[in-house]
Amino acid sequence: MRLKKYNEKRNFSVTDEPRGKLKKSKQKRFVVQFHRARRDHYDFRLEYKGVLVSFAIPKGFSFDSRDKRLAVHVEDHPLDYINFEGRIPKGEYGAGTVEIWDKGFYEISKDLDEGFKDGEFKVCLYGKKLVGCWAFVHFKDDNFLVIYENIDNKKVNEIKKDKVKQTLKLPFKTASVQLAVLSKKIPKGKIFGFEIKYDGYRALAFVENGKVKLVSRNGKDFTNRFKNIADLLQDSLQDKILVLDGEIVVFDENGRSDFSLLHESLRKGENNFCYVVFDILALGEEDVRNKPLVDRKKLLNDLSKFFPKNIILSEFVESNGEECFEIANRLGLEGIMAKKKDSIYSGTRNDDWLKIKCFHRQEFVVGGYIVKNNNLASLLLGYYDNDKLIFIGKVGTGFNKDKKIEILNKLNKIEIAKSPFSNYDDKTCEFVKPKIVAEVQFAEITPSKLLRQASFIAFREDKDAKEIVLEEDN
Repeated sequence: MRLKKYNEKRNFSVTDEPRGKLKKSKQKRFVVQFHRARRDHYDFRLEYKGVLVSFAIPKGFSFDSRDKRLAVHVEDHPLDYINFEGRIPKGEYGAGTVEIWDKGFYEISKDLDEGFKDGEFKVCLYGKKLVGCWAFVHFKDDNFLVIYENIDNKKVNEIKKDKVKQTLKLPFKTASVQLAVLSKKIPKGKIFGFEIKYDGYRALAFVENGKVKLVSRNGKDFTNRFKNIADLLQDSLQDKILVLDGEIVVFDENGRSDFSLLHESLRKGENNFCYVVFDILALGEEDVRNKPLVDRKKLLNDLSKFFPKNIILSEFVESNGEECFEIANRLGLEGIMAKKKDSIYSGTRNDDWLKIKCFHRQEFVVGGYIVKNNNLASLLLGYYDNDKLIFIGKVGTGFNKDKKIEILNKLNKIEIAKSPFSNYDDKTCEFVKPKIVAEVQFAEITPSKLLRQASFIAFREDKDAKEIVLEEDN
C-alpha cells in the first residue's frame, strides 16, 4: 500500500521510472536528485522499510543554521528510484529531467515513523556533498522546515574520513564479458538491433567511489596502460557507481577505428585513445545484467550526457541490419554486431549476440616462425581444438622492417625445440611456446583448413592463446 499513490500517478508504458515494488532493505541510504521540472527543485529520499521516504525541497539543503528551508513530504518511491536518472516525458507526472546530485548513508535520531508522529526528527547525512545534520520540524499539512545543526565537536573532514569511505559498493568486483558468435547472415525480424563492430581492445570499466579500474576481456588490468580513459571516466563519473562494457579504440582520419593505429599509439606512448561504450552491467548497487538489452541501453543513454569527448556511446539501431552492414562495407569498417533486444548479459558466448564481418579476420596462435637471410619471413599460425594446437597456415605480409625486428626479439625469448602443433613439423622452422596471439586478415580458409592470402594486423594482448578456436560462420 505504501507505493499505491506512486503507481497511480505514473504510466509505466510511457515513463522509464521504475515500477513501485516493495523490497527488503536493511541499509540506511539516501539520495538527493535534482529535478528539472516546471519548477526546478531537489528531491530528498531516505531508504526506510523497503521504500524511499521522499521530500521535495525547492531550494535544497543549507549549511546556515539561520536559514530555514521548506521540505514537502510527498509519496513514497520504490527503492530502485535511488539510481534513477533520466527524462520523464511531457504530460507525465513530474515531467522533466532527473539527475543524481548526491548519495550516501544516513543516521537518524529516532525511528522515522516515530519522528513523523512526534513532528520532528534529526537526520545526519554522510554523502559526497552533504555531510552534516539537519532537523526536520513539522509545521503544517505535509510541510516541514529543514534546519542545519552544527555537529558536536566534529569537523566535516573527520566525518568524511570516517563515514564517506563507507559509501555504496558495486554488487560484484569481477565479471565475464559477453561474446558474440560469428555469422555470415544478417538476421531479419524485429528481435535484433544493430551497431558498428569496433576494432580495438575490449574493456570493462569498474567505477566506484571516485576510482576507476579498466579490465581486459581476459582479466588484465588496463588502467595504467590506458590512463587517459581511466582519468576521463574518473573525472566525469566520479559521483557514480557502475560497470561499463566497451571497446578502447583509436580512430583514423576518416573516423574509423584502426587496430594498427591503436598499437602504434601504445608504442609511442600517445594518449589519443577513445572508449566506445555499448553496455552496462551495474548501476549503483544494482546488478543490471539480467535486464533486457533495450533497458540497459536506456540506462546508458541517460548516462551518456555525462560523457566527455573521448567517451562515446555506441549507436544502437533497432532495425535495418542490411542497411547498417552496407554502410559498414562502404566505409571499410570491420563489420556490424547484431544483438537480441531482449537478451540478458550472460557473460558467455552465445547467439544472442552475432558478429557479421565485412571481410575475413580472426585471431590465431603463433606457434613458430621462418627466418630467411636473417630476416623474418613468416609466422606459423594455429588454433586450438580439444586442447590440440592445429596448424592453419603462415602469414608473411603486413609487417615492415622495424616490426619484423620487434617480432623476432619477442619470439626469440620463447623458443622451444619441438613443434607445438599436433599436425605440423618442419626442421627449417623455429618453434615457440604457443602463448602469443596474432590477429590476421585473409581471403578465405580453404576446404583443407589452410589460410589463403593472410596479412598480419597486430598481436592481441587481451586474449589468451588457449581460448583461440576456429571461428566458422553459422
